[in-house]
Amino acid sequence: MFRPNKIFNRKLFVFFLCLVIATIVWSINKLTKDYTFDLPYKVCIYSSTNTTEPMCANNVMYVRVVASGFYILKKRIKVEELTIDIKRIRLSRTVDENNVSEYILPTALILNAVKEIVGNAVRMEAIVTEELSFNNSN
Repeated sequence: MFRPNKIFNRKLFVFFLCLVIATIVWSINKLTKDYTFDLPYKVCIYSSTNTTEPMCANNVMYVRVVASGFYILKKRIKVEELTIDIKRIRLSRTVDENNVSEYILPTALILNAVKEIVGNAVRMEAIVTEELSFNNSN
């Protein structure tokens, strides 16, 4: 019968410890580099002159950014909500055959609000989503 000796167990323990440390160092090295990623944002609009509740878009807006892996990992966990005052933005309204009102918001009009929420930690390359649509439930 084979009985493992203490030297063999110690060598195996040291090997796995070095393997774990090397994996941690490799992961940290990868996360410090910059990557291009599309961050999702849920956009809701409100009017500061009106007391109605915010209206959220039917689709999600994606913003292409260049950021470190740590920033992307932190932001990828949950979809952030971007709330915009539409006092200065003009929505275009369409009515389809079922008389359902739909509002279209070109994302180029909210570029400054997106730059504020993205912040200085990243470099914003583009807004991937061209327009957001909002259904009027009234």
